[in-house]
Amino acid sequence: MFWNIFKKKTPQQTSNNDKSNFPLSRDKKSTSIKNLNIPISFLKRLMPVAQLLTEKEIQQLHITAASFTPGAIVFNRGTEVDSLTYIVKGDIFMEADNGSGLEISAHTFKALYPLSAGKLHYFTAIAGSEVTVINISKTILQSSQPTIPLLDNELKVSQHLQDNPFFNLFYQHFTQGELKIPTFPDIALKLRKAIQQDCEIADIVKIVNMDPVISAKLIQVVNSPIYRPVNPISNCLDAINRLGLTTTRNLVTAFSMNNLTQSKKPSTKKLTQYNWLQSIKVSSISYTLAQLTQKVDPDEALLAGLLHNIGALPILTFADSLPEGTYQPTDIDLCISEIHGQIGSIILEKWGFPNSLRQIPLQSTNWFTSTTEDLNLNDIVLLAKYHNILASPGKTELPLIITLPAFQKLEKQPLTPQMSLQILHDAKQQIAETMSFFSR
Repeated sequence: MFWNIFKKKTPQQTSNNDKSNFPLSRDKKSTSIKNLNIPISFLKRLMPVAQLLTEKEIQQLHITAASFTPGAIVFNRGTEVDSLTYIVKGDIFMEADNGSGLEISAHTFKALYPLSAGKLHYFTAIAGSEVTVINISKTILQSSQPTIPLLDNELKVSQHLQDNPFFNLFYQHFTQGELKIPTFPDIALKLRKAIQQDCEIADIVKIVNMDPVISAKLIQVVNSPIYRPVNPISNCLDAINRLGLTTTRNLVTAFSMNNLTQSKKPSTKKLTQYNWLQSIKVSSISYTLAQLTQKVDPDEALLAGLLHNIGALPILTFADSLPEGTYQPTDIDLCISEIHGQIGSIILEKWGFPNSLRQIPLQSTNWFTSTTEDLNLNDIVLLAKYHNILASPGKTELPLIITLPAFQKLEKQPLTPQMSLQILHDAKQQIAETMSFFSR
């Protein structure tokens, strides 16, 4: 497991990456490089540069470069991160405060991500060979924070997506104002209005009882180990009193979203079911992380996790309306991957959700998003999404978790960097319990 690299080693424990005898020359200086030619094709692969900037903006980037001899310090842990540093030649050993760590080599997938992106460097970076790095101003992370698009605005897409035939069909559909926004679930809408109007609890109960399935799920939740009532609860009134109106509203919204994930064709049905399953997993992990860190309301985190990829639904609905053979599943995947955040924010704006939730689909598409100094709702969803991918089969490449600003905000929380994945492993039963609430 990844977390093992952080554990203190006893004399009997060793690691392939353990460089305790690495010849350090900490007094060696770096050499600046004035005329390093960085191909634009390479810069367009760097993350999050490729996500945040257009090709024209990438061409205008101010980039500095430096070389280091073996054993030289590229940067020290605990110092401020003032730029995004990428390795373009050689090998760098990332040393944790306990002497353990890992190695990153140029021309590998990990090298496409910055060595640090938080407020402070979490590792000391040591040149393991002749090393060249480039530095790009960290201000691109702040100046390019995503904003919620409007229905009549153009979507921000890459040139690669513009050449995608399925996207071109969808985009024409979008620009003509024919985007089918999912209808906000009726019971959730009525409940939200009733709570906003300070209706009596009896009226709230009547609304929830309109859907026996959701009413039963609320009772299931309140009797679960998550809430642990002293005495079993068997009716909706007691369940709502135990949960509170805010939690009831969030849970009813989450449960009623089951009805939005419908498809007719086998090809799109499979994609829709997969998308819904990922939503449930991220939602479940978000809930668990929020409980562990105690910085974000767990029920709000559960809803945010469920909504993080809501923008995939209109894309899948559009695909479901096309004749078979019009598109390839890979075309849909690419389209969802690149624009679901923008579409998701449009949906949540249309549904009247608060800004904190409307930003979730946008911000959860960028691992290096950081809008606040303290851990916030989006950080929780990002970490949940990361751990969900990490635990999933397949070869999805990820940045180093210690480079994520969201992860570095956990320093003073019960979920420490040393035990991140271990705690999630220990919480597997609770995650499974949360996921069971969303079974059809």
